[in-house]
Amino acid sequence: MGDNPDKTKPAYKREDSSGSSAAGHLDSTGFSMAKHIDRLFPSASSLDNVDVAAANTGHRLHAVKQEIRRQLRAQSDSHQQQTQSIEATKAAIGELYTRISEMKAKAQTSERMVFDITQDIKALDFAKRNLSQATATMRRLQLLVSGVGQLRQFKEQKKYGEAARLLPAIAGLREGFAEHMGVRAIARLDDEAAGLQRSLGSMAFQEVQRGFDAQGLLVGDAELMHQACLCCAGTEEQTRVKDLYCELQLRAYVAIFQIGDDVSQLENVSRRYAWLRRILRNYAEEHAPAFPDAWRMGEELSRRFAHTTRDHLSETMATRDIDVGHLTAALADTLAFEAQCDKKFGIVQRNGAAVYESSGAPAESFVGSVSCAFEPYMAVFISGEQAKFEALVRRFRSEPGDDDPSLNVLASSTDLLYQFRESLRQCAALSTGQAMADLAQVFGQSLSNYARSVLVHALPRISSTTAAPLDALRRACLVANTADYCASAAAQLEQKIIEKVDGPLREQVTFAASREALLSAINSSIGALVGGVDAMCAPALAALTDAPWHDVQTVGDQSEYVLLIASAIEAATSVARVSLSGPRYFRSYCDKLASRISERYMTAIVQCKRISEIGAEQLLLDAQALKSVLLRVPSIGADDDSQPPPTYARIVAQGVGRIEALLKAILVPTDPADALVGRFLLLFPAAPRDVFRHVLSLKGVKPADHPAYLRVLQAHQRQTQLDKQSE
Repeated sequence: MGDNPDKTKPAYKREDSSGSSAAGHLDSTGFSMAKHIDRLFPSASSLDNVDVAAANTGHRLHAVKQEIRRQLRAQSDSHQQQTQSIEATKAAIGELYTRISEMKAKAQTSERMVFDITQDIKALDFAKRNLSQATATMRRLQLLVSGVGQLRQFKEQKKYGEAARLLPAIAGLREGFAEHMGVRAIARLDDEAAGLQRSLGSMAFQEVQRGFDAQGLLVGDAELMHQACLCCAGTEEQTRVKDLYCELQLRAYVAIFQIGDDVSQLENVSRRYAWLRRILRNYAEEHAPAFPDAWRMGEELSRRFAHTTRDHLSETMATRDIDVGHLTAALADTLAFEAQCDKKFGIVQRNGAAVYESSGAPAESFVGSVSCAFEPYMAVFISGEQAKFEALVRRFRSEPGDDDPSLNVLASSTDLLYQFRESLRQCAALSTGQAMADLAQVFGQSLSNYARSVLVHALPRISSTTAAPLDALRRACLVANTADYCASAAAQLEQKIIEKVDGPLREQVTFAASREALLSAINSSIGALVGGVDAMCAPALAALTDAPWHDVQTVGDQSEYVLLIASAIEAATSVARVSLSGPRYFRSYCDKLASRISERYMTAIVQCKRISEIGAEQLLLDAQALKSVLLRVPSIGADDDSQPPPTYARIVAQGVGRIEALLKAILVPTDPADALVGRFLLLFPAAPRDVFRHVLSLKGVKPADHPAYLRVLQAHQRQTQLDKQSE
């Protein structure tokens, strides 16, 4: 190390220059002495400077001790300063608390002063209000005393007009003293005012009473009576005045129209209303100035008249036989009278309520005030209408009359429905209550009776000897059209009645039974139409039955009877196409015709004596021709030759299929029996015994031999059942 001083010196200097780094290691919590020495003396040559490193470490130690002493002195000074700050803060808080306490005491003192001032103000307000009320009460009391004195003076002088103007003011003042009735002076004054008002009312009533004589004629001063009436407005004396006047005016009415006299009967009800019109005219010209307009005395008189008339008519109808014509005429006059009264007195309907048109105030309508007496006796009107319709139906049955070609219906139906409309119009003008609901039932019963007694009765009975079968078919179509027309009219009539009748009665209005009767008449008409075609085909089917099918030797073209059947069906269907009004009825006719002709053809074959196998082949050919004829039925008379409806095609296929199955069974030889039975079971899986007997008979098997074939059939059936069970 001594031989190369130049190499050791730089190493020491490097360590010396990193003193700050060494200090950092000495301050670290993870300080390692070995690592620190290695860092100071990284090589052996650096040990030459150990003295210098020790000196530096000593200087570092001294510096650290100085720093510790400085920090301790600084901390001591800081603690002393913190203690002084805390003491100063405590002193400031104490001073602040003292000041807050003083301010709180001053605030409480101020609050007590404000409260005392407020109480004084409230006391002054109460005093002011009480003084104002006392002043106002004394002023009203003074006015009441003065008013009572004036009212007493007006009473003595019979100044009804001034008294009438003063009475409302006195009434208002008396209401203001209602809670002061415990004061004797006020109670005596109130009693005096009430007594004066009653006395004035009595005097006013007497004034009006003297103003009319016993006949109800005006003999007094109308202006004075008007002022007297104002004095008793709103009191019971007003009711007495109204009762007096109405009684005087109606006294003559009751005497003239006494119950039991001829003049009081229903046929003279218009004279009652004429009498009232004369009385109202006299009232408007002479008596109206005697009563205040607000009393509506003319309306009151009319209302009393209506009530009296209602009672008279009720008693009259209860004790006398009622003529329907007189009843309807009287009710019509009564309804017109009620409508005229509403119009005269300005009563209208708004939002379902009666009001006065001028003011909108609630009113009582005159509608129903008299006419309600007729309601219990409207059954007489309904009975009369029912008897009229029953007579019409009887006449239509006995006298069919001419048909209406323009409507393609029976003329009787239009007459009947016209009578229905007229009856409904008349009933709607008379009543929309129970009477209209009852009339709807009468309409329904009459339609049902018409359907059964007229329409069904009018259906033709067509046979093979009928002279003009096509005309008879047109008649059947006419009946069907008429029933359809009546059913449509019944639905419209039902809806119209439901719209007119009172709400709670609408559920009673139904024409379901009559529609069922009309539908039954339509079905009967279609049945008669099909029966007519059947009758037209009867000769041809009879020719089929009588033909010697057992002697046929060859199969040729279709038989002549098929042409006859086709001709009859085409002629009849052409009539049905043109004459039936509804396409659905034509479809019904086609369906029923296909079923009927198939059945009649089957019956005609079964009625043959015997059919050979060649004859069966000819009949099969004829059946195919007949099927073609039937399939063309829906398009006969149509503009286009369209395919038949699928439903109709199935009906034809099923009907002709049974015929073909029967004929195919006849084609099988009777020997051996198993072959015949096997073929029959294929054609008729249900194995109907009656059809099997027909097959045997048509094949010429004697009845005595039938049991043997039936036993074979039974054996095959058992075997078939066993085979199914084994599967």
